[in-house]
Amino acid sequence: MNSSWMISEYALKIIAALFVSIYVARYLGPERFGVISYALAVVAVFMVVSRLGMESILVRDLARHSESRESYLGTAFWLMLIAALLSNFCLALMTYFFEKDSEIQLYIWIISIGMIFQSFLAIDYNFQSQVKAKYSSLAKSSALALGSVVKISLVVVQADIFWFAAAYALDQVIIAILLSLMHVRLGQVRFLLNFKAYLVKPLLRSAWPMVLSGVAAVLYMRIDQLMIKNMLGAHDLGLYSAAAKIYEGWVIVPYVISISLLPAIVKLKAHSAYRYEDGMAKLFALVFWPGIGVAIIISIFGDSVVLLTFGSEYLGATNALIISMWAVAFTGLGAVTSRYLTVEGLETKIALRTLIALLINVILNYFFIPIYGMEGAAAATLITILIANYLINYTDSSLKSLVRICNNAITLNFLFKEMPKS
Repeated sequence: MNSSWMISEYALKIIAALFVSIYVARYLGPERFGVISYALAVVAVFMVVSRLGMESILVRDLARHSESRESYLGTAFWLMLIAALLSNFCLALMTYFFEKDSEIQLYIWIISIGMIFQSFLAIDYNFQSQVKAKYSSLAKSSALALGSVVKISLVVVQADIFWFAAAYALDQVIIAILLSLMHVRLGQVRFLLNFKAYLVKPLLRSAWPMVLSGVAAVLYMRIDQLMIKNMLGAHDLGLYSAAAKIYEGWVIVPYVISISLLPAIVKLKAHSAYRYEDGMAKLFALVFWPGIGVAIIISIFGDSVVLLTFGSEYLGATNALIISMWAVAFTGLGAVTSRYLTVEGLETKIALRTLIALLINVILNYFFIPIYGMEGAAAATLITILIANYLINYTDSSLKSLVRICNNAITLNFLFKEMPKS
């Protein structure tokens, strides 16, 4: 039940973001939508740093040391706040010296204000550690609804792009307020006064690998947008971002499936290795083949999909969308692979894959974008995901079982195998 609250909140977040993004993109047009997408992508990198990986570390430590809950919570809160302030300062300097467009500078600075309020996510992590995700999910879902209303209202009144940048910063403020209200309602308010210096070193020692992994992950997801803006311009980025929104809207499906069904399949591991592998193969197939089906549909009706969602101004995004959607099936494989590696105690391989994927993606984008434009960026993403989520398994001898499971899923071989008699 606790997991279902988290999954529902995440799914709602992606769905709402997709439809609100469509509404905002149609109003702003490719050029201005590209500008706001670029500003969001730049800030996203620093937001990862400001969280210090506490979404994993704090949940773990609060569960282990429940008797020192307020000390851990208070110390993590102030560390995240300090990290956010330093991130804001570094981002301001970076954009001042390296971003020539003063308008984009302003939007980045405005959106980055929201980072300061990310420290209140410590409350969310506290709820998760107590298996009370219901409360944080309610707060964040309500914040999502309010933020969506604000952005839709800005479109209705035909507001300037400045106010959309402010609205994205406001999202973090609303989340902070609602999480705090939920925390106060449950009578847990003293953590703000519980900064403990002796906890700083162990928390930061655990944090830095998570920060590096998180930065690599967000760069891997956003580097194509950053490179398109600097190599092709805001208009092309606006078109590409529209295609990316449709792609990201579907990617949530395999993610939710992998989170929802894996606990039940993991139980099979304790009883039968064969049933475990068979269950994993079915789970891989469940995320792979629908992705192939969606890619075929988009390949046939791509123009109609773009026209119905973002409008005629974005028809130039069709080819990039078609190429991107062929990556969906292998993105699904990656979602389940991450769960598999976690179950098998091979979490370090996840971070390594992310770093390898980032390196491959940067190299491919560097060569493909100048030649093929945004379609080159989409092709770079497809090739990177194919390598990082599937082909890389063949280079690791310890993953022979995973290779076998994936191949059984892709070929649907499990349908023709008889279950051994126990």
